[in-house]
Amino acid sequence: MASNTPKLDLYMKDPVADGNDFFDVKTMMNDNWEKIDGFAGSMDEVKERLNNISRQDVTLQPGVQIINAAKSALFQLSGLTGRMLVNLLGRMGNCENVGLWSSNTTIAVDTANKTSGTSSFKLTLGSVPATASASFLTTPGRKYIAIADVKNGNTSKVAVSINGIAGAAGNEVTSSSVFAPSVVRFAATDYFHIVTITGTGNSGSTFNMDSVRVYEVSEADYAAAATLTPAQVAAKWSYVDSVMPVRNPYAIRYGENLSPSFYEWESNSATKISGAYEQTITVAAGTSVNTAVTYHMPTVPGTSYTYSLERVGSGLIGFDFLNAAKDTVLLSTGFIDANTATLTAPANAVYMRMWVVAPPIAGAYTFKNPMLTIGSTAKPFKPREDSMLALQTDLYADPVTGANSDTVFERDGQYFKSKKWQGLTLDGNQAWVYKDSRPGNKQVTLPLSGPKTDSERVVKYDGKLIAHAYPWTDADQSFLAADGLYLSIPVADSGWADGYQPSQDDIKAYFFGYKAYDANTITPANAQASTTATWNGTGTKYWVQRIGVPNFTQSAPQQAYAGYTPYQLVYQLATPTVEPIFSEGQLTFFEGDNQVEVGTGIVLRERSGINTMPGVYAYVNAEFPLKYKPRNILAVYKNGKKDSRWEVIIRPGSDVFAPIGIAFARLVEGLYDPADSFSTTYLMTDASPVVPFTGSYAANEKTLLADLVDGVQQTTSRVSVLENKKADKDNPAWLTPTLLNGWTNHDVTLSQISYLKDSAGYVHIKGIAKPGAMNTNVFQLPAGYRPSRTMVAGVAANTDSGHDVLGRVNIGSNGNVAILAVVGITITNAGWVSLDSLPPFLAEQ
Repeated sequence: MASNTPKLDLYMKDPVADGNDFFDVKTMMNDNWEKIDGFAGSMDEVKERLNNISRQDVTLQPGVQIINAAKSALFQLSGLTGRMLVNLLGRMGNCENVGLWSSNTTIAVDTANKTSGTSSFKLTLGSVPATASASFLTTPGRKYIAIADVKNGNTSKVAVSINGIAGAAGNEVTSSSVFAPSVVRFAATDYFHIVTITGTGNSGSTFNMDSVRVYEVSEADYAAAATLTPAQVAAKWSYVDSVMPVRNPYAIRYGENLSPSFYEWESNSATKISGAYEQTITVAAGTSVNTAVTYHMPTVPGTSYTYSLERVGSGLIGFDFLNAAKDTVLLSTGFIDANTATLTAPANAVYMRMWVVAPPIAGAYTFKNPMLTIGSTAKPFKPREDSMLALQTDLYADPVTGANSDTVFERDGQYFKSKKWQGLTLDGNQAWVYKDSRPGNKQVTLPLSGPKTDSERVVKYDGKLIAHAYPWTDADQSFLAADGLYLSIPVADSGWADGYQPSQDDIKAYFFGYKAYDANTITPANAQASTTATWNGTGTKYWVQRIGVPNFTQSAPQQAYAGYTPYQLVYQLATPTVEPIFSEGQLTFFEGDNQVEVGTGIVLRERSGINTMPGVYAYVNAEFPLKYKPRNILAVYKNGKKDSRWEVIIRPGSDVFAPIGIAFARLVEGLYDPADSFSTTYLMTDASPVVPFTGSYAANEKTLLADLVDGVQQTTSRVSVLENKKADKDNPAWLTPTLLNGWTNHDVTLSQISYLKDSAGYVHIKGIAKPGAMNTNVFQLPAGYRPSRTMVAGVAANTDSGHDVLGRVNIGSNGNVAILAVVGITITNAGWVSLDSLPPFLAEQ
């Protein structure tokens, strides 16, 4: 009898049983041909997938988002460009220093409410509206945007405005629960303007302000900003201190399970973690409060999330959606006695807080295998596996137009930067030279290689932007010429009298944060506060710190001190260059919904000092602070491998440890071995602009296979390079630097100046130098061979008259190796300075 074929489902007659049936064209022919044709069509689709390259374009926007991927595939970066924001208020807008602002009322520093830094300003109204004002430089006719984050405590309204320009007033903010932006656009009518934040209401009412910024913008951006909401404008022109590029961009694809191990949850002393995904809360008899353990995760508004786990005992679970400050619950499950819960993130939700809770009843409550997934369906447990692409580099562009931007590209699995800008820390390690004087200030110059003239942006130690001016007429002015940077310094900062020409030591000391003064006639505190000359070349010269406590020194300073921020310079290169970028990771997508975060400020595997509290904990970022203040610690590595045992703690912003960052990591002291080497990956506190990652991923099987083949080939090549580098590291060769400023080798054959880094990471320097210009750099160590901070060492030297003396060598964190003159002793071409006795030092990673 009739039947269907098992694979194509074609209608088939049985000749014996059905031989006498009438012939049916539809069932016996047409239906079968349609099935065969459909199969042929599906084969064409298969051939298309197997024979042609197909990629799906994707743009990862700043912030947290959901990306739906058709297939599990690698992300291939095709575009990442730089951006630079220049806040014309410098660092004033972070609202940390009341003395920098003018006000008609009392301004208090509020550490409990803020959007950047460690505090905001809280203003209390009197009989008239309360105001806070600050001035900034502008150019008539150019376009600007001013933004202030404000929180209306109990006033009627708060808004930003620009004095003297009709109609230049921002939107009024009435919200009292969270900070919101007030934004104003304006065209400058003068060479300086004043920005004012005004709160209106009854006497005694209060409001907060923070993250005030003023940016010059292009005509196109000025017009586009008129179509955006205040929140959109604030997001596009986010707050930065002074000058900031795109710094250390990253894209993280969080795991299909968004919940990390319990080591990363916010724990307490009642908790015992018995495994990465198992913990027990023990409640003692007589306890009258719940004991909770929580974890915060970035979230996407409008997205449904499901949280599930296994419970032993009658513990409770739940989760909330919170605002950006994590201080307001927007939606909550409440405490629930269940193994799973689902919620949809409301508008304005920024974080999600999951928890496990022990009731106030004596007993042990165990929680296992937490699972947080996108969607409304609970899924089987799997460990969290994130994927990340992080680039440790600065990416600049023209701050107004965005033109001439640094760009990132990939070649053979390695990332490179097309570099058009140079950033530089201006401290006492540079080869500064005195140039000129005018009443009340001095001009110094710094030789630079290949700058584009007049492209400089200079930030003073106090965050103030230095004005570009040629010819120079006053203090705090700069211009960039083909031969380098020219910078004027006021007597109020340097202490140098009009008739005095500063020495090399004076200039270096100034850029290390010190001021010269006569110790015979003035105290350190008076010298620090003085705005007139404190050193005219006679008396006893001392130097006092310009910032903080007036500590002083009689010997010329050789390094900066805690609390001092050096000058910063950014300038455009006349000729772009290409340089490799230190990167980590490979971004991948899994099939389905992926939660991805794009941001900036990641620091990769910074070598970390550990301090211990015997019998309690070992700490990262405590007694030995990390280089940048961390807002979060992503991972601690032991001997190069991730060590998930470390518990990350986020301290309150008002904590006494805020000067070293709000995040630290700790490990039970008994688990710490001082013989191990540790490094830390973390996110820095300082904000920088964020830009999109553009790229694509494989959309069919042939592209997946091609990506796999390319990846294997690139990995094999890089492994072979690493093997060769390992061989070179185990058998290091002495490298010969380029000598500068007239310095030469005393004897190329027997005592050539050279350096190497051994397999343990220590740098050794040897050789004997024949002097060139004293107090200048002899050579510069490349990146990877530099100390983490400036070193000062004594070395053997010989004078022109053949006497042995003790010399001094400075090795700066920027790699500059300088030999300093010994007072009263002449060492020129007839003498020598030996570097053989320099102690080895550990190179900064």
